[in-house]
Amino acid sequence: MKRKGRRKRCLCGTIIIPNKKIGSRQKTCGSKDCQRELKRRNNARWRKNNPSYWRDDHVRLKAWQDKNPGYLKEYRKSHPEYVSKGREAQKLRDRSKRLHLDIQDKISKQAPDIIAQLWDKSRSDHPDTQGKMAMKPLEALFLLSLLT
Repeated sequence: MKRKGRRKRCLCGTIIIPNKKIGSRQKTCGSKDCQRELKRRNNARWRKNNPSYWRDDHVRLKAWQDKNPGYLKEYRKSHPEYVSKGREAQKLRDRSKRLHLDIQDKISKQAPDIIAQLWDKSRSDHPDTQGKMAMKPLEALFLLSLLT
């Protein structure tokens, strides 16, 4: 027996028949990508409807911290696992940032060598033609990316 129900369209475009326990509240087909997209949209809508939340919340938090001096220091002393978890997370973020900067640095240092090689290559390929460079699309793309 076929179950009757209202058909809905998921964010990804597939047609779904909502679960009978969830009913009209079901918004997605259940895939992780659709759930993530729904969460992103809901968060964006909330931020749009509450633009001053973070500004007002800072004032509230500052007032609470003034009423409870030393709370954070005591919390960190009594919860060493919280401190170590935060420290490890920060190390990962720093390492990731450093790795990204190292890669960018290596690329920028290699650029003059690559340009010189391309120039030498173009000269040897066409010795009797002045100024003509034979470059592959990937090499041209690399050179153009350095301009930004």
